[in-house]
Amino acid sequence: MTYGHGTQQDGAVEDAWQRLSPLAVGLVLLNAVVGGLRQHLPLLLGAGAGLAMIERIGLRELALGAGGLLGLALLLSLLYYRRFRYRLEGDVLVVQKGLFEHREFKVAAGHIQHIVQHQPLYLRPFDVVLWEAESPAGEASRIALPGIPRRRAEALERGLREAGGAQAEPPVDADDRPARREAPAFRITWQGVVLHGLASRSVYLVAAMLSPLVRPLERWLHDRLPQLAMADGLPSPWLLVPLGILAVLVLLVALAILAAWWRFHGYVLHDEGTRQVQISGLFHRQQQTLSLPRLQVVEWVQTGLGRLLGRGYLVCHQFGALGSEAAEARRFVVPGLSCRQGETLTARFWSGHRPAVPLRQVDPGYRRVLLWRHLLVLGALGGALLTLVAVPTLPAPAWAALLVMGLGGCAGLAQLRWRATAWAQDDDYLRIRRGVLGRRLSVFPLHHLVALSLQQSWLQRRRGLVTLHIELANGRQTLPYLNETEARRLADRLLAGVEAGQLACSG
Repeated sequence: MTYGHGTQQDGAVEDAWQRLSPLAVGLVLLNAVVGGLRQHLPLLLGAGAGLAMIERIGLRELALGAGGLLGLALLLSLLYYRRFRYRLEGDVLVVQKGLFEHREFKVAAGHIQHIVQHQPLYLRPFDVVLWEAESPAGEASRIALPGIPRRRAEALERGLREAGGAQAEPPVDADDRPARREAPAFRITWQGVVLHGLASRSVYLVAAMLSPLVRPLERWLHDRLPQLAMADGLPSPWLLVPLGILAVLVLLVALAILAAWWRFHGYVLHDEGTRQVQISGLFHRQQQTLSLPRLQVVEWVQTGLGRLLGRGYLVCHQFGALGSEAAEARRFVVPGLSCRQGETLTARFWSGHRPAVPLRQVDPGYRRVLLWRHLLVLGALGGALLTLVAVPTLPAPAWAALLVMGLGGCAGLAQLRWRATAWAQDDDYLRIRRGVLGRRLSVFPLHHLVALSLQQSWLQRRRGLVTLHIELANGRQTLPYLNETEARRLADRLLAGVEAGQLACSG
């Protein structure tokens, strides 16, 4: 039994077993320590506090204990490194690993749909990457190689692509790589990164991350602000509150832009036939490979602010991308796009398809149903508020004004949701749009259907309407309140598309 070593194996994938880079020992140890701290931080803090109260245990004993644990972790990492090996057997990638239990993982090259290469800042001087591959089974089928040379990772990816039936590419030397990718399909500019930071959902994510700090800050202001003398140059509270809100908004926007720079700095998208390759990252460089034959749904996403700025981003969904946090981090995203660029790249992903039929809204009955739903929710919230909270007595005109405002808000929200819900069928493709202020347009071929169902309530039966639920590999798409005859015709067309796709695959 032989193992691959040396420069020759870095540029070519052979049948011999391959080892990880020696740096993988440190990577495995670091990941284990960080993962243990994240999962057991409260337990560790409690244990540390308990030990600190014991007089017999001092700093020397604590240092010896920590050193012993570190030595044990290093020994286990070395053992993990020694037992980790991989190779490409024909069209099957085989990985063997395990500390006390030997495990072997196999995945066919034709089933790999997503490949990611991570290169943190501390690995760049060594030209080592963290390599991951995922099949349609999703997170459970993910295979990770924690630390291999970049040239070997590229050779492994090339071998998997050739074994999977894609067009073989000649070996490319590192000096010739820029010439092969001299005309990328898309390259983001610094203005695009800034606009993506403003137009993406990063502002909401940053706000959610900082939300635990609101209550401590509120208590601090409540305790300290009255003690500060107004003669020290502080403005009046009527001016201080708006300035504080403005400062918080500026902070959120700045953090969102910094997050966009961290993730998408130097973003480049390369079109390589059946593969789309993107490279991005300020300090943590990441390379993702998308297999177009495995692509299921392309979504054009615009937030409310993104619609005002004329910017959005594309999200490419594959098998098993059901919206979990781990899947969200590995999705193939093309950021900072204008509307025209989004249409161009969508056509590139879907073999030149361009929409020829305009989107149309669903039946207006859906707007009335939404209005009644919003009124019921508003009534329930108002009744709970009147029951649980002592509401001050207001004159009749004030109550009338509140009632009109509530009715107007519900009607406006129902109108926005109805106008945003639209669809269109273009030959063998279906487009579905949804959203309120932000919009999300999904485009997918008809033959990607997994299952469908027609749902009809008693009210819909009276009006000849039906709700169509379309099950895809990455989740469900819903078209509410369609004309029954039109919905059944669309369902038949979807099923015919699936049968045509199956015949094409079998032929």
